Amino acid sequence: MQDFLNAVSLLPKDVEELLLSLSKDFMCKVNEIRFRSNKPVTLNTREGVFYCTKSGRATISFNDDLYFTDDRKMQEIVFSLSRRSIHTYQDMLARGYLPLKNGCKAGVAGCAVIKNGAVYSVNSFSSVNIRVSRDFYGCAKEIYNEVGENGSSFLLVGQPLSGKTTLLRDLCRLYAGEDSFEPKKIVIIDERDEIASKSFGGGVNVGVHTDVLSLYPKPVGIDIALRTLSPDIIVLDEIGLEDEVEAMLAGMNSGVSFIATAHGSSFSEVLSRPNIKKLVDSKVFKKAIVLKGKGAPCEIREVITLYL
Repeated sequence: MQDFLNAVSLLPKDVEELLLSLSKDFMCKVNEIRFRSNKPVTLNTREGVFYCTKSGRATISFNDDLYFTDDRKMQEIVFSLSRRSIHTYQDMLARGYLPLKNGCKAGVAGCAVIKNGAVYSVNSFSSVNIRVSRDFYGCAKEIYNEVGENGSSFLLVGQPLSGKTTLLRDLCRLYAGEDSFEPKKIVIIDERDEIASKSFGGGVNVGVHTDVLSLYPKPVGIDIALRTLSPDIIVLDEIGLEDEVEAMLAGMNSGVSFIATAHGSSFSEVLSRPNIKKLVDSKVFKKAIVLKGKGAPCEIREVITLYL
């Protein structure tokens, strides 16, 4: 339940109190809390989509007792999630998200303000999707046993809500935790502050021998890690851009292993992307591990050996 409390803790007080009226058992099932302008609050679980009533009950019935979020409340929600400083989080909002507590994240949609051909800022917010981040100790043990304690490079493939980030955290603890017999030096390039969630205090346990570069662009973070932190393994989430690929190739030539994730429902899907294919063809990864999906988070569907 603590994960749910972390997810709602930065909401306006009245909205937070409404959601805390839900039953404790139901809170433990929620993986997304969605707000849309002039529409009811929806609560996504593995069992389906529920609505939230004005009295803080979950229901599958669309009725007049549902809690709707009007335009003014939407702006208030984003302002509150921004720690009451939209300007401070302008760059993140332009990229469509806000980091919350302990790895939780809010996806944000609105009206883009374009400057020099790029999104400069966002206003007139119309949607917020809060992803509830949960920590499961031991969930990556099967992957750890598959890859080996030496930490060979591999690519973790999965759809949204399939457990990729949760597995990354647990892998860091297994390789760099206090119980590791021969711990690895790990550096996490946490560009969106989702893996370790260290940038605003507190954070998630990712192992005592792990260093975290929070909010660094992945290419910059990889370069700093290689030059100053002497990692055995670099951990990355959601790879795929050309400059990221070039930085990873430089790291491979330095003898560093990579554990990285990519969005996709299959290995063939991610391999169709030129930048991922370049990494595979260059033998950056020894294996690709494909997850089952959101219906069975953190579970392996397929292990593909890319080279021996």
